[in-house]
Amino acid sequence: MKQEFIAPKRAGRLDSFLSEQTEISRSKIKKYIENNAVYVNSVLCANPAKKLAEGDKIELTLEQEENALTATENTLTIYYQDKFLAVIEKKPGLTVHPCPSCQEETLVNHLIYHFPSLRTMEGERPGIVHRLDKDTSGLMLVALTEESRLKLSESFSEKEVKKNYLALVQGICPNGESKEPIGRHPTLKTKMDLVPLNKGGREAYSEWERIYPKEITAQEASQKANKQKQDDNFSLLKVLIHTGRTHQIRVHLSAFGYPLLGDEVYAPAHIAAKVPRQMLHAYKLCFTHPFTGEELEFTSLPPADFWACLETQLNQKQRAIPLIITGNSGSGKSALLEIAARQNLPTFSADACIKELYQVNNDAWYLLKQQYGTKFVPDETKPVDKIALASAMQNPNFKQEIENLLHPLVYSRMLQFFADNEHAPFAVAEIPLWFESKPGKLPLKPLTICVSATKEIRYQRLKIRNWTDEVIAYMESWQIPQEEKIRLADFEIPNNQGLAELEEQFLNLLQNLQEKNTASTATILAEIKKQLA
Repeated sequence: MKQEFIAPKRAGRLDSFLSEQTEISRSKIKKYIENNAVYVNSVLCANPAKKLAEGDKIELTLEQEENALTATENTLTIYYQDKFLAVIEKKPGLTVHPCPSCQEETLVNHLIYHFPSLRTMEGERPGIVHRLDKDTSGLMLVALTEESRLKLSESFSEKEVKKNYLALVQGICPNGESKEPIGRHPTLKTKMDLVPLNKGGREAYSEWERIYPKEITAQEASQKANKQKQDDNFSLLKVLIHTGRTHQIRVHLSAFGYPLLGDEVYAPAHIAAKVPRQMLHAYKLCFTHPFTGEELEFTSLPPADFWACLETQLNQKQRAIPLIITGNSGSGKSALLEIAARQNLPTFSADACIKELYQVNNDAWYLLKQQYGTKFVPDETKPVDKIALASAMQNPNFKQEIENLLHPLVYSRMLQFFADNEHAPFAVAEIPLWFESKPGKLPLKPLTICVSATKEIRYQRLKIRNWTDEVIAYMESWQIPQEEKIRLADFEIPNNQGLAELEEQFLNLLQNLQEKNTASTATILAEIKKQLA
C-alpha cells in the first residue's frame, strides 16, 4: 500500500515526519526506510535522518504485516472506542495474552475479532498496555495503534492512569495502605512476595477504603482479635493502586492479614475454597486521552459471580438471629423453649445452666464454698444446697449479693452459646430475669420475646406444679410486672389457649424474621450498587 505526503515548512527529519503522519512508531518507520520502502522526490532514500525541505514529495510503501494470532468470535463489552484506543471489560477466567505457559484462548484473541487492526501490530500482545490477572475481572485500556501503544505505555509508566478495584476480603478490614516493596518469591517463582528493595523488590503502593460494613458492631469489634471469628466476617474494599506490580493488591492485603476470598495463591485453603475465583474487580479507570487531551473516566460494576458471592456472605452474616425468651412464672417460657428445640434450633436455659453450675466442683459450687464456707456447700461430695440458698435469699441484700455472684456466670455461658451457634438460623435462650438482671453492656443485641398469660391462667398452671400461694408471691416479687416486660420486649406471644396456638405464633414469628433478614440482604446489596454507580 503506497502513501504520498508533501513536506510542509520545517518538516524536520524524514523518520519523525512519517511517524507523525502515519501514527506508526518511529522505530518501525526507520525499518521501512532502511528496507528501501521510501522515496523522496522520486529518489530512493535510505537515510532516516534526512532533513526535509518544504515541498518535498515523500512516497511510503507499506507492507501489510499480520501477526500469527487468530481471532476468536466472542461478545465483548466496549465502553469506549475511537481510532486510537478502546476501553473494554475483561471477563473473569480469561488470560490477557498468550505466553509459553498459556496457549489457551486469551483476551487478545477476542480483541483481534473486534479490532482487526491489531493484527498488524507486532508481538503476541498487540494493543496490551496493562494486564489483569486471569481471574480478575474489569476495565482494561487497549491501544489500537502502535503510536497509541507507546503513548499509553508512557502514561502508565508516569503513573498518570488511575485504577480503582473492588475487593472482597476475609475479616473486618480497617481502612489502610501498604507501601511494602514487592518482588518475586524467593522459592516459588509463580508467586510474588514482600521483598526489600535491596533484595530485588520494587516500589509498590496500595491504599484501600472499607465500603462495607461502614460501621461494625461491638460483637464484630470484639472478634477482630479472634482469628477464627474473623474467618466468619468479610469486608468489601475499594482499592486504589498507585503502582502496577504483579499481584500487588493480593500480596498487600494478604500480608496485611485480610486475604481475598477465593485467592488460591495468597489466601489460606479454607478462604480460597469459599468461592471459585479471587474476588477482585477493576472497577474504575481514569486517564487523559493521549491525542485529544480529554479527561476520561469509566466505571464498571462487578459481574454476576461477584454479587452472588457478596450476597452469600451477607446471608451467612445475617442468618444467626439470637432470641431471648422471657416472661413471668407460669407464662410458658419453658414450653416455648421445647417448641424451639423440636424445630432443631439450638437452645439454652438459664435454669438448666444454674443447675449445672451448682454441681460439685463447678463454678458456682466453688465460688459459694469459697465465699460462704459450708453454709451452702455442707458436703463437698454433693451439689449446692438450693433450699438453704433460697431461704437465705429472702433477705433482699443477700439476694442481690448472690445475683451479683451468679448472673455473670450465666451470661458468660449464654454469650458462648450464641457464639457457638452463630450460623444457625436462630439461637434461642430462656432467661426468666432478662430485664431484671441483664448486664448494661453486651457484645450483641438479641431480640426478646415475652411469653404472656393472664394472671389467673399463670397461677393455675403454677398450682398444678404444687406451688403454694406463698411461693408464687415470693417468685413474683423477684420480677417486674408482666405489663412492663411486654413493653420492654421486641415481641409478645400470648399463651392463654394452649401449646398448639403457642407453637403457631412462634413459627409465624420465625418466618417473618427470616423474610426481614432476606429483605435486609437485598437492601444492603441495592445500597452498595447505588453507592458504586
